[in-house]
Amino acid sequence: METRNRKHILLRYSLVIVGVLLFSIAIVKKAADTCIIHADKWNAKAAQMLSVSLEVMPERGDILAQNGEVLATTMTYYGAIIDFTIPKFKAKEFNDSVQALSQMLAKYFPKKTAAAYEQSMRQAFKQGKRGYVLVNEVTGKDYKLMKTFPFLRYPTNYSGFYLNSTRIIKREKPYGNMASRAIGRLNEKFHGSSGLEKAFDSLLYGVPGKTIKKQIPSGIVDWVAVPPQRGLDVKTTIDIDIQDITEQALMEAIEETQPEFAVAVVMEVATGDIKAMSNLARLPNGEYLETVNNAVQGYEPGSVIKPLSMMIALDDGIVRPNDVINGHNGVFHYPPGRRVRPITDTHGRASMTALEAMKYSSNIGLSEIILRGYERNPDRFVQRIYEVGFMEPFDLGIPGAARPVIRHLKNDIGDRIDLTRMSYGYTTQIPPIYTLALYNTIANDGKFVKPRLVKELLRNGQTDTVFNIRYIREQACKPETARELRKMLYAVVNDNDGTGRRARSTKVGIAGKTGTVRVLGASGYESRYRITFCGFFPYEKPQYSCIVLLGKPDLPGMPSAGHYCGGVLKKIAETLYSMGRLDMPRVLPSDSTLTFAPSVMKGNLSDTREVLQTLGVQGDVSDCFHLETECDSMPDMIGMGARDALYLLEHAGLNVNIQGRGRVYEQSVPKGAALQPGTTVILRLK
Repeated sequence: METRNRKHILLRYSLVIVGVLLFSIAIVKKAADTCIIHADKWNAKAAQMLSVSLEVMPERGDILAQNGEVLATTMTYYGAIIDFTIPKFKAKEFNDSVQALSQMLAKYFPKKTAAAYEQSMRQAFKQGKRGYVLVNEVTGKDYKLMKTFPFLRYPTNYSGFYLNSTRIIKREKPYGNMASRAIGRLNEKFHGSSGLEKAFDSLLYGVPGKTIKKQIPSGIVDWVAVPPQRGLDVKTTIDIDIQDITEQALMEAIEETQPEFAVAVVMEVATGDIKAMSNLARLPNGEYLETVNNAVQGYEPGSVIKPLSMMIALDDGIVRPNDVINGHNGVFHYPPGRRVRPITDTHGRASMTALEAMKYSSNIGLSEIILRGYERNPDRFVQRIYEVGFMEPFDLGIPGAARPVIRHLKNDIGDRIDLTRMSYGYTTQIPPIYTLALYNTIANDGKFVKPRLVKELLRNGQTDTVFNIRYIREQACKPETARELRKMLYAVVNDNDGTGRRARSTKVGIAGKTGTVRVLGASGYESRYRITFCGFFPYEKPQYSCIVLLGKPDLPGMPSAGHYCGGVLKKIAETLYSMGRLDMPRVLPSDSTLTFAPSVMKGNLSDTREVLQTLGVQGDVSDCFHLETECDSMPDMIGMGARDALYLLEHAGLNVNIQGRGRVYEQSVPKGAALQPGTTVILRLK
């Protein structure tokens, strides 16, 4: 028996030894085949693998407002994960802390309530989930904050809390849709597809880096051979406050008129800096969003372009402000004796002065003036438009921007008729930004400053390139011509019989001009209108110019451009006046007594009360508006702007539902109510 077992053992060992020898021979054979016989083939394959290089996407530069606040930036997000299966997971500590943890999560990540967070985490713990997603799309800064929360402050090998390695890179706009169309968008390859994102794409994108395959003892890894270079930052001329004021004023007009689209642009007179640009269009569901940049698209401008005709006529000495013009009692047949649709005025007059022709927005008056100087040579009028610089490109950095379309005229009857129509804004295509630049020139004593949307480029926070103020023409017209035109435009708004009187303000001197034009469709002019108001303020020392355009407002009859469009400009001017943003003194009421106290956002309350007492302001201020402190009870939100209200309530851990635009006039949770993190508060704005 013992001999038989020994034989079995020896046989098994012999088989093992033979197997090892055969395996060793195979290894030696394969090694010889690889290293000697086919060495060139494998060396070439290794070299091919090591020569592979990949592009590393650089960090895209930011788009900034004039004060450096971020309008568009690149954010990297991760998923915040809890692994409940790790061996050292502190189950007892988790159960003790889950309620407090849920409250902190609801406070700083209010996508769910505290109760929902707690229920979800307890269920995941019970199921022993390995990759439970606690919060989606958190930043590195968020992760550091979360590491201070109950339970999550434990090391990862006890809490199971970590960020996943999958990165989500997004282009974010901290101010939402503010100036969204001017800023632009990116495509799926992270290149600009519209707006400034497209115009400055090569600079914003940066320089891609390069990785190569490198062999190290543990294997082949991707090695950064050329590090990527971050893109430049683009600092715009956009003023956050003026943009916000403009958008709110425009939305109020939209709610009342329901147009197909709406445009509002505010420009600084001296520099040409565009301080605000809002383009809103109605979607099929009735919502208004920034879509097409209508501020740079061409439209028949109508009467709002009459100051260009008057400027040329005044500058060429064809007419003076007090010269009498034939009004033809409201019906002007030109040329006489021909069957041509006559030029008409809404309110017919036998005669008027040149100033009154502007004030009454007389089509006949402007036609008569332009015929005086250019009837025998119609194209000379078009040449003068070119000479003042009106047809030159602005190069705003907005892709797809149109230029004015004004055709040259021949010396025949047909083109003489077109000359009369051209004088009051028909048979042309003018982008609103060009009309605004014209009014800005009038406000600027004839200096035709080029509109500017980008101020400078920054590299690593330091100025790299400056876009200086430039002039299309140092003097597009004589200074005295600009002064006479300002008087005319002031009369349009401030005389009781001016077409723009609905835009008159008791606080700020406004000068400007209305424009109402029938929309040209495929089968001729429709019964719908496009209304415009363009002007500048304060009249005494013009600081800002502004144009407001509403396309096809849903209103019966002929809508009032002075009321609806001029009302937007008036609201912007008066708001800037109340903020102390205009170079003019603010006047207190005659009794120097106000019936309310302003809300204090920051500062010393006792000092504020002393100032209010000195000014004779009644009422007291509330310290619950101090944005740097947390309130235990619901503050009074009435009168606050959307951004401040949102910050304050979300900082207190509440969910906020904002309805409407403007300032808060109603809140769903009353003032003084106890705050419960995760509660949804509805704020209604107007």
